[in-house]
Amino acid sequence: MIRRSLLAILLVIVCYPLCSADNRAGKTVRSVYNEDTITEEGLNTLPEDYYFQVEAVSQEEGKKDWKEIDFHGFFAITSLIHGEDDESHQPSSQLLDENEFTLWFGKRISRKLFFNSEVEIKKGFQEYEMERFEFDYSVIKKLFILRLGKFKYPFGIERFVESAPSNKLIDRPLPSIKVIPGTYSDIGGMLHGSVLFPNNTKLKYEFAVTNGLEGPDPEDVQQLWDNNSSKALGGRLGYECLPGLEIGGSYSRGKYDKDNHLDIDFLGIDIQFTRGNMEVRGEYITGQVEQEEEDGGDYLRNGYYLQISYRYPLNFNYLRYLEGVLRFDSVDPNRNITDGNEADRLAIGINYSLTEHVVFKFEYEIENEPGEEILGKSFIQAIVKW
Repeated sequence: MIRRSLLAILLVIVCYPLCSADNRAGKTVRSVYNEDTITEEGLNTLPEDYYFQVEAVSQEEGKKDWKEIDFHGFFAITSLIHGEDDESHQPSSQLLDENEFTLWFGKRISRKLFFNSEVEIKKGFQEYEMERFEFDYSVIKKLFILRLGKFKYPFGIERFVESAPSNKLIDRPLPSIKVIPGTYSDIGGMLHGSVLFPNNTKLKYEFAVTNGLEGPDPEDVQQLWDNNSSKALGGRLGYECLPGLEIGGSYSRGKYDKDNHLDIDFLGIDIQFTRGNMEVRGEYITGQVEQEEEDGGDYLRNGYYLQISYRYPLNFNYLRYLEGVLRFDSVDPNRNITDGNEADRLAIGINYSLTEHVVFKFEYEIENEPGEEILGKSFIQAIVKW
């Protein structure tokens, strides 16, 4: 009953501006992160526009000096302000040590060759991770692009908004950390591009061959070396059937053990709709893991989330916008057993930006886990980006 009431209240809060917003003509504003626009105009934001890439800021010939280097980053400070924070709760709630410093470095090497890298510094500057170190070669403009190096694995759409400046909430959907690896970067090669069709429709494809995971758990992500001779094959197809509406499907399969005997696969379906400053997105992810009988045998896991948000532009000094966010997610990391890791969660967020470079977030979440009472937590986050 409480959950239904909260859901109804937040739907009103999020959707009310759709009816009451005036028709002011806002200016299109895009940072180097290519965030969705903060205008009232119905501009379509593609998933790949969310994250920093060198071609997004220096792809047009003559606009920038090819000798120029793009260097950007952000620093995010997150803190729990209400609720418990112990090992019995979901890992996404362990945010006290998740303060993050991320640096992006990009360079247009030639008309067709681009370089892009991303370094994450976490855990109080104690952990360093090269998230991306990739080269893109445009064989046929945006139709056929070859990518080599270490890159984000092409599965689903949440990966495009997982960084703090792009994520509309403070934590991430449960399926993105409990079914598939939270941040899945892998070494290999990828072909990607987009094909334009009549009536403003578009087909986007990504196909990758990479080292793959080294174990069945989402944390078992390899860094520089491969633990076997097999490769993981996977990718995503997305179809923009209407302006602002895109549906997609992803699949991945590969051997993860040293003897090349055990398979792990993932299947995902996603949808995203953007109209003006409103966005609706959702994903369903399932995966099957092969295991030896002595380790518990094969098992399935799955999860889904649905998120709606609305950004209301403001013309005040030091207050660029207010944004309301509502998300429901659910996950079952192992459908064969009930071990307390299953969870349903309702997350409510309010964001506001003082300037183009400073964002504050507040999130309140309600978790429902087997054998536990409904848990409530709240968090705050401050982001400085450049």
